Amino acid sequence: MRVGVPIFLFLAAAGFHTALTASLESAEKEDTFGDEVGLEQLSDLQKRDQEEFEAAQMSEAVQDENTEEENDTQEEDMNRDGNVEADQHESESDEDVDGMRQKREHLEANVEEADETTNLAEVE
Repeated sequence: MRVGVPIFLFLAAAGFHTALTASLESAEKEDTFGDEVGLEQLSDLQKRDQEEFEAAQMSEAVQDENTEEENDTQEEDMNRDGNVEADQHESESDEDVDGMRQKREHLEANVEEADETTNLAEVE
């Protein structure tokens, strides 16, 4: 029995050492595999984020262009409306000038008639 106990202890220690070594190697493999998978997943996430970022920039650029085109269209409409108003104002001004011209001609005619009447009255 005395010989059996040391052999048993030796075999137990060797088994424990083998089990511990296998466990550590397994853990290292899992960590390495986890890091590799993590890096792949991380790079996939980075790629997706980059694609989403680029897509967002493109959509913002398109929106900016659309907004700019709308502003240009609105400015053109405002200019066109302003030109129409200016034309209407000019027409009104022309009408006012024509009206004033007619009044002046009418007054001149009245003055001439008054002068003729005065001249006739002086002649008589």
